[in-house]
Amino acid sequence: MLKTIITLLIIAVVWIGYIVWPLYELAVMVRAIDERDLPTVVRHVNFDRVRVSLTEQVVAAYMRRSGVKPNLLAQQAFAAGILNPVVNKLVSPEALSDLLAVGWPVAVAPNPPLGTLGINQKTLGTAWQIFGASNYGIGRFEVSAPMELLPPNRFRLTFQLLAWRWQLARVILPENIQNLLADELIKATREGR
Repeated sequence: MLKTIITLLIIAVVWIGYIVWPLYELAVMVRAIDERDLPTVVRHVNFDRVRVSLTEQVVAAYMRRSGVKPNLLAQQAFAAGILNPVVNKLVSPEALSDLLAVGWPVAVAPNPPLGTLGINQKTLGTAWQIFGASNYGIGRFEVSAPMELLPPNRFRLTFQLLAWRWQLARVILPENIQNLLADELIKATREGR
């Protein structure tokens, strides 16, 4: 009986630790963004994976807004050639910090509209709100923020457990920002012709 109780207590402690650990890492990353502590931001972000997620979203938005028919080979060539300069403006530590802190891609469009809200220590929400807006998986944690916005207008951040560290691996942009980036890309492709 005692062994069963001890085993259950160990399982409960491990489960609570697994729930709290990514919340703590999220808070550390948001604090680093607020304080412009770029070395800490770099440790908490997997920039290669974030670049891929942003590229996928911008390509999909471009296809949707320009009316171009999706073709895998064309998407890959397009993403490699034309899209990289746009996405690269968003994926540096400074630009990603600004994007999340301001809630707008200031590296691409410097003037955010009124009412734009970014993720910071005040808008992140309480631990209970964050837990309620999150999804857990094996080696994966997803949360949407800032809490003050409706869910479709929030950023969705996916963290993955990589090399025993929770790192931001995917940023799902709100649709209005996806559309803005696609429109900037449409302008760039027209100017390049």
